[in-house]
Amino acid sequence: MLKNILFSSTLLFLLILSGCASESQYIFYNKGVSEQLKERALRYCHGDFKVLQEEDFGPYTRARLECRE
Repeated sequence: MLKNILFSSTLLFLLILSGCASESQYIFYNKGVSEQLKERALRYCHGDFKVLQEEDFGPYTRARLECRE
C-alpha cells in the first residue's frame, strides 16, 4: 500500500513538472488588434509571454507564444 502511494505521488510530481515546461503555444486573434492578442496571451499564459512568430489566416492572425514564469 505504501509502495502504491509513493509511486502515485512520484508520478503526479513528474506530470506537474512536465506540464510547467516552457513550450510554444498558439492563439488566434483578429488581424491588427494587438489589444486582443495581449488579452488572450495574458489569459492563456497567466502572466508574462513572448511572441515568437505570427502568421496571417484570412481575417485572423495566429501567434506562437512562449509563456514565461
